[in-house]
Amino acid sequence: MQVNRLHDLIKHTKNLNVLYVEDNIEVQTQTVKMLKSFFNSICIADNGKIGLELFLDNNSYHIIITDIKMPVIDGLSLIETIRKTDKKIPIIVLSAHDDKEYFLKTINAGIDGYILKPYNLTQITETLTNIVEKYDFKTILKETIELDFGFSWNRNINQLLKDNQLIKLSKNETKLFQLFINNNDLTKSYREIEIFVFECYENDMKKIRNLMSRLKLKLDYDLFETIYSHGYSLKYKQ
Repeated sequence: MQVNRLHDLIKHTKNLNVLYVEDNIEVQTQTVKMLKSFFNSICIADNGKIGLELFLDNNSYHIIITDIKMPVIDGLSLIETIRKTDKKIPIIVLSAHDDKEYFLKTINAGIDGYILKPYNLTQITETLTNIVEKYDFKTILKETIELDFGFSWNRNINQLLKDNQLIKLSKNETKLFQLFINNNDLTKSYREIEIFVFECYENDMKKIRNLMSRLKLKLDYDLFETIYSHGYSLKYKQ
């Protein structure tokens, strides 16, 4: 997809959910003013620890924008932790650091854009244009995701349906579906599932298997398929 005009860009970004992490309140305020030109939904975190908690608690963000030098958890540590569970979400770094070694560390951690402070609307526009052209947000933002056996997932209400009837899920069952669907992924590793759903990593396969077994019993169908020695895959409608 080619984005040729600012109007076209905003059309693609306005419904995206953004997590913005910045500890400097003055910079935060000015940046939010610019980001509001593109996004209707911006969630703000004042440091990396809060940003990580928000990300782990709500897997509906489409883009992460973060500073690097922050208290408690810095931006690089935040990015590295996020990448352990989500390797696809676009991440933009806004930083005053122009040190080559630091720049390379963020690149190796897996980011999609690096903007040096002081930045302006033009720089943000160019970076967002590159991201929109790279990622298929139209598919990501699709309201209803068709799954196998007549099931579907509604993104607006974060609910599973069978033949248009709502199915009551537990908190962990809901998070399991969100982990797969909000990342537009077919498969997830045992580690990724445990970290996101249970918010810890103890290499406890029993917890994951019990979750899958209870879900299968509740649905009377097996929507998740075991990938030997790796994790699980979600069965989408063919």
